[in-house]
Amino acid sequence: MLEVVFSDSEKGSMKVAKNYNAKTMLGGANGYIGKKPTKAELEKHFEGQSVGGNSQDVVNIGFFLDIGGISGEIDGNERQDIFRKLWGRFVFDKKEQEQFFQNQRKDIEKLLSAAKDGIPIRIWKSNAPYSACGFHFVCHLLENIDCDIRVVSLPEYKPISENEIAEYSHWGEVHAGKFYQFLSLEKQLTKIEKKTISNHWNGLMEENAPLRAVLNGKLTSVPENIYDFIIMKNLPDNDFIMARFIGKLLGEYRLGISDCWYALRIEKMIEENKLIVVKDKDPSHPYGKVLRKASRLPKS
Repeated sequence: MLEVVFSDSEKGSMKVAKNYNAKTMLGGANGYIGKKPTKAELEKHFEGQSVGGNSQDVVNIGFFLDIGGISGEIDGNERQDIFRKLWGRFVFDKKEQEQFFQNQRKDIEKLLSAAKDGIPIRIWKSNAPYSACGFHFVCHLLENIDCDIRVVSLPEYKPISENEIAEYSHWGEVHAGKFYQFLSLEKQLTKIEKKTISNHWNGLMEENAPLRAVLNGKLTSVPENIYDFIIMKNLPDNDFIMARFIGKLLGEYRLGISDCWYALRIEKMIEENKLIVVKDKDPSHPYGKVLRKASRLPKS
């Protein structure tokens, strides 16, 4: 069984989940932030079961396909420019960028080989835009290959006890030892479903919008400023640190969009003089700027 996910963090978790061993994980837990947890608390945290299979049978189709144009080659110059735009404020040299795309190409080749060789494929998708786009792209990629595809769709909520539920926006939020709990949701993807999803991706490619989002359960082309109202309505009256503000948005609006996208839109607002850079508190941090609304004048 080849597991398909749509981000590096999800790939890392799934590789662990394939052969998850609670005792091994518990034995490796020796670093803590704050008060040291009790043995019972640790056992509760690390309890879980494996998904089964080989940890090498995991691929990440993670091209950030919710952002930027998609009419060209999936790993062509245009898409590589999107990657640089998203991650440019972080320290990624040319060699590391090329390695990222090489890994993506290898995973696509591995996926295609598995499909052609009759190896069952299991896709772990969510309603996070990057995941929904990845799912559509994979259906498009495999449309003309007769293969066995199963899909596990992440529910928005999952009961933990009578008085508690877990809320999820993407698979990266699921602990490796808990993936097995979702196996009962696995469903076969029919040929007509695969073709329908592929056709929808073709339509999105033709529209080639700057952004895609899941609206009312459907992947849709949207303008690049669609999330700007969230930023604007949450701007504090006082000076604020960009990193903390982005963290607040990610915590309160569980939309499955990245911190990088919020940062790009905030930078755009700075260019448009909607926000003012008060100072760069921590130049080494990509979001270290102190900002203020342009309408707020400094105290004399």
